[in-house]
Amino acid sequence: MILFSLFMFVLILWLAGMSVDLIRFETTRAKLQGTLDRATLAAADLDQTLPCQEVVLDYFTKSGMEDFLDSVVCDEGLNYRVVTANAEVNMPLFFYDIPRVFSQPFSPGLTTLNVSGASTAEERVTDVEVSLVLDVSGSMASNNRITNLRPAARDFVTTVLANNTNAPNGLITISMVPYSAVVNTGPLISPLLDINRTHNFSTCPLFDDNSWFNTTTLDLSITYDHVAHFDPAWYSGNAEPINYPWCHVEDDQNFIIPVTSSETVLHDAIDDLEPYGNTAIDMGMKWGVGLLDPSTRSIITALAGASGSNVDAIASGRPYDHTQSDVLKVVVLMTDGSNTSQYDLYDRFKTETSFVWFDLSDDPTQELHEVSNSDISLQYDGQDTPYHYWDDEFYWNGTGRKNPLYDYPRGYDSQAEYVTAMEDDPISVAPLAVGPTYDGFVRNASWQELYANWEHDRIDNDLTKGAYNYGRLPWSAGSTYAKDQYGNYLTDASGNYIVVNLPDYRDSSYAIDYSVMNSSGADARLSDLCEAARNQGIVIYTVAFEAPSGGQSALQDCASSPSHYFDVDGTDISDAFKAIASDIRALKLTQ
Repeated sequence: MILFSLFMFVLILWLAGMSVDLIRFETTRAKLQGTLDRATLAAADLDQTLPCQEVVLDYFTKSGMEDFLDSVVCDEGLNYRVVTANAEVNMPLFFYDIPRVFSQPFSPGLTTLNVSGASTAEERVTDVEVSLVLDVSGSMASNNRITNLRPAARDFVTTVLANNTNAPNGLITISMVPYSAVVNTGPLISPLLDINRTHNFSTCPLFDDNSWFNTTTLDLSITYDHVAHFDPAWYSGNAEPINYPWCHVEDDQNFIIPVTSSETVLHDAIDDLEPYGNTAIDMGMKWGVGLLDPSTRSIITALAGASGSNVDAIASGRPYDHTQSDVLKVVVLMTDGSNTSQYDLYDRFKTETSFVWFDLSDDPTQELHEVSNSDISLQYDGQDTPYHYWDDEFYWNGTGRKNPLYDYPRGYDSQAEYVTAMEDDPISVAPLAVGPTYDGFVRNASWQELYANWEHDRIDNDLTKGAYNYGRLPWSAGSTYAKDQYGNYLTDASGNYIVVNLPDYRDSSYAIDYSVMNSSGADARLSDLCEAARNQGIVIYTVAFEAPSGGQSALQDCASSPSHYFDVDGTDISDAFKAIASDIRALKLTQ
């Protein structure tokens, strides 16, 4: 019994001891592998300035395992770093050899188990397409928001584009899309769009079909209308011509910078951002995802390598297909507001001649806003009789006479001279959006010309004030026949003159269409578009920058997940952009 008890005691001790040895083995193995993983991740970080071997060794030293490190191999280039580390140790088993006390009592050596581990980590900047969609509406001028945005956006660009020199094996490009109530496509993209031109000042396409926001596609087979060149009397003040059109002029600030890897170009564009206008987050997002969608590939390919485009030649073929697994597509969408109303001029004010005439005999090349008030006439009667000029009546501005009413406009000496000019039709060839000029010096201005020179209130209160006070309102409720910008009466398909209803000219909303899109409609379009983008695998980060509740809700709904949404104030916007930039360049364990 004593012998049997001793045997059972040794057996139990041996089995329990082996369990302890195995636990020690697994603990050592887990600690070794964890140290390897942490060390290689830290060493592979492209922001790491220390040599790879030093970083890995430092992790093992602090873990008390420096003797276990076997090898560290670094493979790195300008836009990638791969770190592979191996470690091993022979761990003695204290209890495994208990039976040897009986079988080999004079052999003190212990059995060992080899604990080994390997880890490979890489950070590799490959093909990444980013759309940086920035709110530049008027509220961004408040509370230093635009001042705080600029360095945050510049740092974002610098971080994302850092080490981007391993092309064609990998390339990061950024498109910057500034938006307010509109998006100005600018001098690069505009010529590549099919636009129903009504002026040549700028190109902010109108997306008036809500179904276009159910997809990331930007259909280039469609002929798009665009926003008129006007200021709704909110920004330009007394500037002549207007300083702040609803859509920036083509080569001015706030236009799209497409698909570039030039840090300098993006930094300069960010510095030039100028806040004003309403907020249309849906429009900014439409262009943001559109420049990540292969439907715009023909635009980018046409610009790739072209002089002055700043689109890299190797970017030809972008945007890549959404199904291409080695391409990351990202939208960073920022707003400080919520969706508001989007405006435009009614169609007739984009394409038709006005009732205002200018005598340019002193200088046929002068701008309309430079013309003296005493050289301006307003036609208040006779517009309803196409090609019949004997009943035309005009109010002459600035006459200082008791009777300022004439049957011909300034620039002519008699009704007969005027009628002869109209019937002989000696019209100078007019550029787009410029009304007809008769005999080289009498201009019947187009509405678009007027709105390019004066804001809405100035047209109402300055040009027409005298006629209104005299009881010769050029327009009152009624109807007339439509004329194009060249003074030709318009007809329908059957050849009949087109009758248009006239509003009361003194109604301040007569020219501006306030129903292009309202805030709730824009919110719905944004929500649909964000869902379509997420379904295509586009990663969406959103930043609500001191935004009201409506904007916060819209951006929370849009983001890829709650962790992709940031709500920040003041200079904290820099932290949000840094976090997003780091996320885009995330590390990856490969072994």
